[in-house]
Amino acid sequence: MKKILSLIALLGMMVGSASAAPYYLPQPDAGDLTPYDWQPVYSLEGIYSFVDKGRIPDLGGKGRIPDMMGARLNLSLYSDAVSTVRHQFTLSSGFDAGEEKSDGVRISAQRIPFTLGYDINIGLFSEHIFLDLGAKAGYASGRARVKGENLSLTEHMGGFTYALGAGIKVQCSDSIYVKIGYEFARNFFKDCGNSGLNFGQHGVVLGVGASW
Repeated sequence: MKKILSLIALLGMMVGSASAAPYYLPQPDAGDLTPYDWQPVYSLEGIYSFVDKGRIPDLGGKGRIPDMMGARLNLSLYSDAVSTVRHQFTLSSGFDAGEEKSDGVRISAQRIPFTLGYDINIGLFSEHIFLDLGAKAGYASGRARVKGENLSLTEHMGGFTYALGAGIKVQCSDSIYVKIGYEFARNFFKDCGNSGLNFGQHGVVLGVGASW
């Protein structure tokens, strides 16, 4: 009985001591990101795309939209959580262009897309290498020019565009990453000619991003 009373007294003293001392949750160091923080990330990407079946309507299907190359600038909100899954929302604008001779005429094309997108990054092998899967959609404008013997034509383009992509992202430091990937884009230009102009693009993407 005395042992039981002694144990109860000891527990009471421990509870009293714990209640008398204030308890603080551990806090991250000043400036450190927590799993709920989001930070802006700026990135620049270069892209070379192979065009799939892009024909100028007013040429009777003869003139093909050329392959294009260009660059785009992205402004993202990026979840830098200590996690194997990270999320990124991106606003981007770019410019790509190309020129080639096809079916006896020389064709040049330009495209300026404005898109809003989402990416999910899944950690691979280590906390510095991620599988990047993304989708984006928005509006693209541009023009196509056709020149040949006794022929000069300019078509202004505009309409809905979307893109799906996959790649590898390597986090070189806390604030810098590099990326390589593949992207498929589809353009629906209703403002080009009477029948419109729809074409796909298969692109190789190289990029670098940084946060401040």
